[in-house]
Amino acid sequence: MVKSGELKFDIHSMWELLLMGGATRAGVFEALKTGHLTLETLADRTGSDLRSLWTVVEALIEAGYLVREGDGVGIEPGVAEMLYNRASERYTGFSFMHGYDLCRRWIDLPEVIKTGKPVKRERKGEDTRNFIASMARSARQSGPLIAAECLKGLGGEPRVLDAGGGPLTYARAFAGLGARVTVFDLPEVVDMARPLLDEKETIIMVPGDMTVSLPEGPYDLVYLGNVCHIFNEVENSKIFQRAYKVIRPGGRIAIQDFFRGVSPKGALFAVNMLINTPSGGVWSMQQYSEWLSGAGFGEIKLNNCQEKQLITAVKAQ
Repeated sequence: MVKSGELKFDIHSMWELLLMGGATRAGVFEALKTGHLTLETLADRTGSDLRSLWTVVEALIEAGYLVREGDGVGIEPGVAEMLYNRASERYTGFSFMHGYDLCRRWIDLPEVIKTGKPVKRERKGEDTRNFIASMARSARQSGPLIAAECLKGLGGEPRVLDAGGGPLTYARAFAGLGARVTVFDLPEVVDMARPLLDEKETIIMVPGDMTVSLPEGPYDLVYLGNVCHIFNEVENSKIFQRAYKVIRPGGRIAIQDFFRGVSPKGALFAVNMLINTPSGGVWSMQQYSEWLSGAGFGEIKLNNCQEKQLITAVKAQ
């Protein structure tokens, strides 16, 4: 929290994110992933200006992302493990690129404030992949805990609809606890996520749009993880009504998201939604309670799972 007369933030962290993002987008790490290269060869393979590339490479070396190797440069071994070794506990891939993409959009905040319209952009496949990687990383630790809380008391092999669950992290957490999971997400997300599934995983992926319909149940649980902030009040209310229809009597809905007035930095995240969506936002507990009760749910509760918040509600028997 900023105290009166005091303004502190780590500009160097922002610079490093922009440095890594820019170098990644320019192809530096992709060119170096098979081994070290001379600066001249690296410039040729990435189509870069030699002086500009040298300046960036020196900064990456100083920050510890690249290392000098003989007459060339390479990726620091720990960083290579983090970026490319999926079997490593340190693996994050290029999930930071979602933050890089968001930074570029936040620059247009003055225009958004004046016009009330989100930043115009073309959604590219790379943006979706970065988003999936970022969501999967952020949910890696909390996934099992939240899944256990959602499934509490639902019995063995519950049927779960993970709506908007393309990153698969929560779906895998549910499946690991014995649930039969259906992941429902936009067609382009399903197309990217489906190849990531192992043949032994008992997770079904269904393409579609939750603002239009949900797969037929009955489900013991409908889970909405980091979904409701994308939509406005009317859309969320209708999604809860659709969820109610596909949940069996005694089953529940669970919503994990930022909640205004409850979640740390919830109001700040709402600005991100202002920039990136036509009418998304961060909604209050009172609003969620009204939408849920209006759809027919009862026993509405707010739960804390580590640093994340979870709302659950039950469909009466």
